Amino acid sequence: LESKGQPGTNPLDVALSLLDMQDGEVGQFVRWSKGGGKLKRLVQNLPILQLDCVVKPVTRGILRFDITLTPTFEWNARWNGGSEGFWVWVEDSDNNRVYHSEQVLFHRRNHPEAVTLELTIPVFEPLPPQYFLRAISDSWVGVEMVYPVSFQHLLLPSHETPFTDLIDLTPLPTTALHNPKFEQLYNAKFETFNPIQTQLFHVLYHTDTPVLLGAPTGSGKTIVAEIALLRMKKENPLAKCVYIAPLKSLARERLKEWKKTLGTPPLNWKVLELSGDTHHDGRSLKNADVLVCTPEKWDLLSRGWDTKGKQFVKDVRLLVIDEIHLLGEERGGVLEAIISRTRFISKIVQAEQQQKQNQKAITAQTQSSTSVAGRNNNRTSNGSSQGKEHGITRIVGLSTALANPNDLADWIGIEEKHNKAEARIGLYNFRPAVRPIPMKVHISGFSGKHYCPRMATMNKPCYSAIKEHSPKKPVIIFVASRRQTRLTALDLINYAAGDDNPNAYLHCGSEYAEGVSRSLRDSALQHTITFGIGIHHAGLSSNDREVVEKMFLDGDIQVLVATATLAWGVNLPAHLVIVKGTEYFDGKTSRYVDYPVTDVLQMIGRAGRPQFDTEGIACVMVEEGKKNFYKKFLYSPFPVESCFELRLGNNLNAELATGTIHSIDDCVGYLDWTFFARRVRLNPSYYGAKSSNEDDIAEFLYTTVETCVAELKENGCLTIKGGTDLQTTSLGIAASKYYLDFKTPKQMLLGLRVARKFLVQQSCDNSQEGITPRNQHTNEDNELQNYKPFSFLPQAEVGGVASILYAIASTHEFDELPVRHNEEHLNMDLSKIVPWGPDTRKATQGSKEQSFYINEDVMLSPHTKCFLLIQAYITGAELPISDYIVDTKLAMEQIPRLLAAMEHIALGEKHTAGNFDLVCMFSAVRRAMNLKTMPGINSLEQLPGFPRDGLRKLNNASVSSITHLMSLQHGQLSNMLKNIYGQNKLSRVLNYVKSIPQISAENIHVRCTSDKATGISVGLITMDVLLNISQGGKRRNGERHTPDFNCNIIIGTHRDGFLLTQSAIQFSRPKQQVTSSRKALSMNFDWKKAVSFGGEDQLLLLRILSEDICGTDLEYSIALN
Repeated sequence: LESKGQPGTNPLDVALSLLDMQDGEVGQFVRWSKGGGKLKRLVQNLPILQLDCVVKPVTRGILRFDITLTPTFEWNARWNGGSEGFWVWVEDSDNNRVYHSEQVLFHRRNHPEAVTLELTIPVFEPLPPQYFLRAISDSWVGVEMVYPVSFQHLLLPSHETPFTDLIDLTPLPTTALHNPKFEQLYNAKFETFNPIQTQLFHVLYHTDTPVLLGAPTGSGKTIVAEIALLRMKKENPLAKCVYIAPLKSLARERLKEWKKTLGTPPLNWKVLELSGDTHHDGRSLKNADVLVCTPEKWDLLSRGWDTKGKQFVKDVRLLVIDEIHLLGEERGGVLEAIISRTRFISKIVQAEQQQKQNQKAITAQTQSSTSVAGRNNNRTSNGSSQGKEHGITRIVGLSTALANPNDLADWIGIEEKHNKAEARIGLYNFRPAVRPIPMKVHISGFSGKHYCPRMATMNKPCYSAIKEHSPKKPVIIFVASRRQTRLTALDLINYAAGDDNPNAYLHCGSEYAEGVSRSLRDSALQHTITFGIGIHHAGLSSNDREVVEKMFLDGDIQVLVATATLAWGVNLPAHLVIVKGTEYFDGKTSRYVDYPVTDVLQMIGRAGRPQFDTEGIACVMVEEGKKNFYKKFLYSPFPVESCFELRLGNNLNAELATGTIHSIDDCVGYLDWTFFARRVRLNPSYYGAKSSNEDDIAEFLYTTVETCVAELKENGCLTIKGGTDLQTTSLGIAASKYYLDFKTPKQMLLGLRVARKFLVQQSCDNSQEGITPRNQHTNEDNELQNYKPFSFLPQAEVGGVASILYAIASTHEFDELPVRHNEEHLNMDLSKIVPWGPDTRKATQGSKEQSFYINEDVMLSPHTKCFLLIQAYITGAELPISDYIVDTKLAMEQIPRLLAAMEHIALGEKHTAGNFDLVCMFSAVRRAMNLKTMPGINSLEQLPGFPRDGLRKLNNASVSSITHLMSLQHGQLSNMLKNIYGQNKLSRVLNYVKSIPQISAENIHVRCTSDKATGISVGLITMDVLLNISQGGKRRNGERHTPDFNCNIIIGTHRDGFLLTQSAIQFSRPKQQVTSSRKALSMNFDWKKAVSFGGEDQLLLLRILSEDICGTDLEYSIALN
């Protein structure tokens, strides 16, 4: 091949050129006529990559390279093995420098997925014409790809980092608040505000100007937020404050602290937490004074702010965004949506109030033309001015030092004074060096190609740093994973023992530490705590975390080894902070990536304890090649760029679903409110715009919206009418209402169709075989209906529940569930002990004993892992490692929301046959999740502590269901249960059986009415839903899973299973010993469809399905005539 090429031709290019020829031409070219096809196939196995790079200027000296490496070869296990390695580097050929190099692995199991890299590359002025991106195979000679990265049309952003000087002011005393109730918040903590709080005090407490504060961690920014809150309450006692915390752990910490200070006398303000774990009714939200939220929760709650039940959103007069610089991180799009919506709401509310004031003024003028009327009008005008101010929501942003504070300040409403950008009242961007406690930072580099060995080499330097810088004072060591917390702590114990001082870090009695150790659940923590070293990560129980935090704060233990999330969560300052490695394993890309610089700053910001230290010390341990980067850029703030484009589809869909926007032009107008549009104008090259020319910007924004709208249409979230008018759909409403990715509802719809097809097939098969659902004891009511106990056949219930849960696990919502290194083997082991395995084939096609082929590659999927974790949760299967416990918790937190969304989508499919059984199946799914019992079991097996031979004994006594057991007389029931459980457990089981609710319906009436607007016949069914219970009272452990009784009333056609209507009912748990409760219910349905599919007897079916108890469901056959 080399001889065939021209002089200087790359042999690889010659080889690749063969792919453009026919087999015969290749054979003729190499003089091997029969081997042309074989040679072409071999060339296709050469590991060739397609290189793409998008350059985004961050500052005038820093570029971000978004690199995509796409394999274009055909993988052959014989030649390519299990993985192919490449070295990728960025070089400046003019200066003979390599600015970045790293090894990238492509795995056979992921082929042909592309690998993406985000690199931070320096650039120097004058700007060179180009850099080169080079990829070289690690095992194939001559396989090398080069991609020239041109800077010809690159526009660098302006060079500005305006800092605020810290003025030498006399510290203000807390009495400056001039309110004893407010002053008592701080009297026990300090007498004067710190220098930063003093400099901001006038703007915070005596004006309503928006404020943006950039200051280092530990500068007292929480007090700044509190001063703004006190101002709001002083001016408007009924107004609300929303505090946005970036993490749930930080929200809980703030809630805990503010409930102690703000929620107790003399203030007695109501403080509520709103996160994924909490639910509050409308009355609680209306009466709350302070709402502590995660960004996602407030984004969801503030959608549809102008609808009934969302008045509390308009009452918000202060929005505090903690860590506002996270606008530039992955979740920043949510913060941007919140702030944009808040400013939009303020403008609307302000306009409404102005309109009311103007109306009052007009009314006053028409009533009187005297001078008195003139004076009234003046007073009205003054009121109008006050009302205008009253309608504005003040935004307070708290951040680290920013490189582009003017852009952010302008966006949140801080205006220039006298047309001078540096004269913005409300903007304070202090230098990183402005800290109440000065700090020294030591940066150390460590060689080592592989992550785990490099982490191990850092343990001895950690021990040495503690001995040198903080032999007796508190130390926090930040690591990247839970496993590293354990390994680091154990190595520190070994090094201390090697110095004959194993208890060097224990500052309390050994007996006390041993006693504490016995109260802990985590085995590693039980061991390390006795040596004065605590570990802290998300996998610990809440009790273990609280114990560790308290012992560290009290000084009983000196060292705390924690994962990086602690830096954002609990406020635990230390004298020395060690950042052990600046990389973490990203499960989404299956490789190690760097922490954002803001995260590293947050970690080292924990160094230095106010009132205890005069200086804090931080040691940052990095990979050798990154040492210079951190030395140069650790304290050089990067500008905040928008990530809004990543969430544009979700945000446009939300505004469309709630009626805020109605056309493509509205979408462009909405986009113009965002920080994204502001940054596109100032840094067009970063976002892909041609230039900062207004026409180019307008074209870019319109194209961005058009692309996003097309994607929303493709996923069924909207329809386009008349070219530009947009109309939402049921899928779009579901995505907005349940806070889903806009692609998820379509996935759910496809999953529902699979489940419905299975249920229809089961129904047809059973009809042909003469099998009916497990209904017994037909009784006739003295009115229009017959009723009987209802349950699905076991195979139908198992397959239906499995299909719905599998569809949920397969959605985009679980794309980022971590699958760590080697967890595919753990997933395979787990799939063998859970009932259905990695998919639904065993549930829908076979039996527990039947085996199916399993492709090992599916075990790498986060969706497969999610489905396995759901099964393990229901069955109580033992999880392989502690990380799976946390993963299960994260997955289970989302299931109720996703289940509700899927049911919402199913209810919209009323025109599809078989939807009646499908919607009924959701009650079975919730029952399985609530009771943690597999579907299809005998209802008797839900009894607490049910023994293995219990079912046989009850069947021998002719008891086959829970309803039969409930119908027994007390003496007969006691004897039967005593025979199964024994005397000791009898009381508990008796209470359980007697507390089972019996929900039924009576006074059922059906009639046909007519819709006044359309004249269409509408069916109306009315009934009384009854709850009967033998024994109410307090809930006991193991008796009930929920304090209330939930049931679904679902009505469908007698033939073909069309869904007519549905309603959910909740009964509160009664407190009396023997009680009943009654609720009146009326429901409308499609009369024409009910008659058309009512069968020969003209019936419709009504099912009462419990979500908390198995075996008490009823089905009524109701005559339409």
